[in-house]
Amino acid sequence: MSTNNPYGKVAFYPGCALDGLGKSYDVSLRLVAEDLGLKFERLDDYNCCGALEVKNVNTMAGLLLPARNLSLARKIGANAIMSACPGCHYSLSRTQYYMSKYTKVRDKVNAYLEKMGEKPYDLQLMTIHAVEYFYNTVGVEGIKAKVKRPLTGLKVAPYYGCLYTRPKPYTLAGYMKLKDDPERPIFMDELLKALGAEVVPFEAKTMCCGGPHVYSDVEVALHLEARILKEARRNGADMLVVDCPLGGVALETNMNKIAEKYGEDLRMPIVYFTQLMAFAFGHSPEEALLTANLTNPMSILKKYL
Repeated sequence: MSTNNPYGKVAFYPGCALDGLGKSYDVSLRLVAEDLGLKFERLDDYNCCGALEVKNVNTMAGLLLPARNLSLARKIGANAIMSACPGCHYSLSRTQYYMSKYTKVRDKVNAYLEKMGEKPYDLQLMTIHAVEYFYNTVGVEGIKAKVKRPLTGLKVAPYYGCLYTRPKPYTLAGYMKLKDDPERPIFMDELLKALGAEVVPFEAKTMCCGGPHVYSDVEVALHLEARILKEARRNGADMLVVDCPLGGVALETNMNKIAEKYGEDLRMPIVYFTQLMAFAFGHSPEEALLTANLTNPMSILKKYL
């Protein structure tokens, strides 16, 4: 398949989630990329991106952890670094922003990198999310050409999460042609439509799921997650489609608690967008690890087999 690659050589940063609870995301992403003829190099010696909490405890550690991953990507000659987790995308983009904007920060971070035996980071990477990667390389028509199981009649609510395009100065959403709309993103919507699915109106697509508070403040997390599920249900979605392992796991594991707390059954299947792509491309539920999801999407998808 011919592709338009505006990114040059791409390094794939899997992050902790895709080697753990988000394994089905990692497996299905690589399946889809292979089907589409997309090439990227996986960073194997990566470290945690610092997630969302480290920066609040130690400012330098919150910059240095992502910086090492950026340095590793440049070491293999990458022009862009792709992450599938919006939290990782945020951390990498945040470090890129601060090192680019503040000379003293850049010098200090690079001094630490050299002490660790790593190369100083030269600021020459574009940070991208997997949704952007698929949308801007093969695009909608390229996706359509690979569909073997059109998902006609499947109503989906695409949930991007709060960090996919935010903050704008970090992600450059709205500043660059290759970036999604910062307030009303559409790239995942278009990818899902290319599979034949119907995207329902979904105003909660960029609301926070409370993922970082799942353990520290369960009440807040349940409230935020219930809003998302209620909006998806209200608009007739058969399932919620996510691009974030933190949001996906948080929503899946708390569905029963939400039903108990609010007295309303908002349970519905949750799948990664790459799982749905792999399934539509003809892969079996087992290959796409759809059978590993806690919320059993096959109860709905079995009619497409």
